[in-house]
This record gives sequence, C-alpha cells and structure tokens, in this order.
Amino acid sequence: MEEMARHRTCFVCRSLSPEELSTRVPETPWTVHGYVAHLCTIESLISPFFGRFVGITDIPPPDPPPPTPFDIDEWNEAIVPTRADAPLDGLFAEAAAHRANYVRVFEALSDTHLDAMVPFGGDRKAIDLPATMVRLEDLCWAIAIHDPSHTQDILRALPHREPDVREWLASVDFDRVPGEITARRA
Repeated sequence: MEEMARHRTCFVCRSLSPEELSTRVPETPWTVHGYVAHLCTIESLISPFFGRFVGITDIPPPDPPPPTPFDIDEWNEAIVPTRADAPLDGLFAEAAAHRANYVRVFEALSDTHLDAMVPFGGDRKAIDLPATMVRLEDLCWAIAIHDPSHTQDILRALPHREPDVREWLASVDFDRVPGEITARRA
C-alpha cells in the first residue's frame, strides 16, 4: 500500500496543459487524458472484485459495470470515454474514493488470500497470449506500480516530460512484477 500511495503522489499529470492532455499516445487508442482517466477509475473495478474474497460487499460496482462474460479490455473501452470531458480535479476526487475502498479491501486480505491463484488475462486484444493463473499478491504488486507503468506510456506521447519523472521512475522496481503478468500487459 505504501508503494502504491507513493506513486500516486508522484504522478505529476496535474501540471499538464490541455494540449498535452489531448495528445494521443502512440500505438494506443487513448490520449494522455484517457490514461489518466483509466488510472483514476480502475480501482472502481478491482475493489468490489477483491472485496468478495474477504466478505466486503458494500462497495458499489463500477459505472459502467463490467461486461458478462468479464473482459477487462471491453470495460476499459467503455469507461475511459465516459470520463473524456472530466477535469483532472474531478478524476482525482473519484480516484481518491476508489483508492479508499481498495485500501480497505487490501488491508482485509490475509496471507492465505494473497497466496491464492487468480486468473489474469491482461491486455488480450493487444497481446496474443492466453489467460493464466497468478498469485494475488503478485497481481497486487502490479497494481501498486500501475501509475508508473502507464506514466511510461504517457511519455511516449510527451517525451519532453521525461526529466520531470526520471528520478521517480528510476526508483520503481518494475522487475518485482512476475514475467507472466508483465508479458500480458501492453
């Protein structure tokens, strides 16, 4: 949790101009703003899902709800456009509420929960690999470094911003995420 909190405070997108936010990230369907929207909404999906592991059922489902059968790519494609006109302050307020739920769920997970194997499909539409089973703890670590991971994507669109985040990104232990998870992320 400390690692994840550190990254959210380092995520410097608040200083981006409207032009920078509207820049399309190469080889992706999203703008920089779209990546920010993704990072600010993903925990709305994760928290109720993980909450079921520990009996926490009062977290509302995300809006829009996940598709049935579940497909992370389809859900991301549905939620990011709904936040297209959202100001950054609104996105970060939404993210704070989702993060509070995630923290509550994460703190309730036991070592047994963290050792459990869970399915992970990753970015199937971009990577032609089948879903796999991963330890929940390893998936939580990947979630903990989600902000810096997508900051690297954003830098493809805004390379001039790299000096602003160089030290932060150099401090991230990307190798902590197992290969089977990394291989399934675009």
